[in-house]
Amino acid sequence: MIYVGTLATTPDRDSGWIDAFRDLGVEVLTHSSETADSPRGLLSKVFRRLHVGRANRSMQRELLELADRERPDGVHFRLPVEFDRGTIARLGERGIALTEYYNDDAFSKIAPFGFHWKFRRALDRYDGHFVFRAHNVDDYSRAGAAHVEHCPPAYDPRRHSLPGPVSERADFIADAAFIGHWENDWRVDCLDALVRNSFSVILKGGGWDPAISKSALHALAPITHAFGEEYNRIYSSVLAGLCFFSKINNDTWTRRALEIVAVGGLLVCERTPEALSRFKDREEAYFFSSTRELIEVVKELKADPAKREQVRAAGYRRLLAEPNTIDARASQILRFVMALGRR
Repeated sequence: MIYVGTLATTPDRDSGWIDAFRDLGVEVLTHSSETADSPRGLLSKVFRRLHVGRANRSMQRELLELADRERPDGVHFRLPVEFDRGTIARLGERGIALTEYYNDDAFSKIAPFGFHWKFRRALDRYDGHFVFRAHNVDDYSRAGAAHVEHCPPAYDPRRHSLPGPVSERADFIADAAFIGHWENDWRVDCLDALVRNSFSVILKGGGWDPAISKSALHALAPITHAFGEEYNRIYSSVLAGLCFFSKINNDTWTRRALEIVAVGGLLVCERTPEALSRFKDREEAYFFSSTRELIEVVKELKADPAKREQVRAAGYRRLLAEPNTIDARASQILRFVMALGRR
């Protein structure tokens, strides 16, 4: 297999997939879809938004050359926004099984303009699509996709796991934490309400500083990123591991929720029907639908550490009892490729 993704490490969205496929016995070569065009300023932003330019064409040509040299059974893409219809068609003409995993909503009406255009034009040239959101299955089918499967969010046990035994403790580094990007939804309101009610909050991620300049959260600025061990340590060491869903991508569930539980944290999450199908409210995790309910949850966690530990431990058992790992998702994709029997 040739695995195609940005191969970036901050954040790392690819190594878990590569390791999972290799652990399943697949010989995996990699190809980076990342490009660095020479124009600067506005033109560079346009090139990156629309996935065009000399560097983009060169990157696609290099993938075709790699496929000709290595003659893989399959090429698997993660979020192939950079690839045009012609490149995908030419790979298909070589008898290669073409699959992709799309962790954005390519049909979102509020997504950045032009970001998904190349992928949507090439969509019918892939053999199999594995989509992050169940509601996208029908979107892809209506757009001409030959085969679409729901491939739900997962966590990577190699990167997100308990550091050791967890017991009742009083050494929490904060009352609540959220690690993720800013969006223009209610997450600022929720976090601001916690701070105004005298709870300590850790906030990490991108795009926050302008958005919190007039809120109680401004004292936390500048907001930096947290990856790897820092990400794990924070979520495992606070009373409430907060999870919000991307409204741009129409999310109702996400990998962050699973990662919080996997590292030994307690999930405190926006309430959606899909979230409630994953963990039992007040038994395996806590869910909220208003800032008032969020505040009441954090108050309860501070007042009753024994109940908190009981819910945390039950959530961890539920996580392990179901196929929530990236290995299970890689197996799902590999089964499809093997069934095609192209080579």
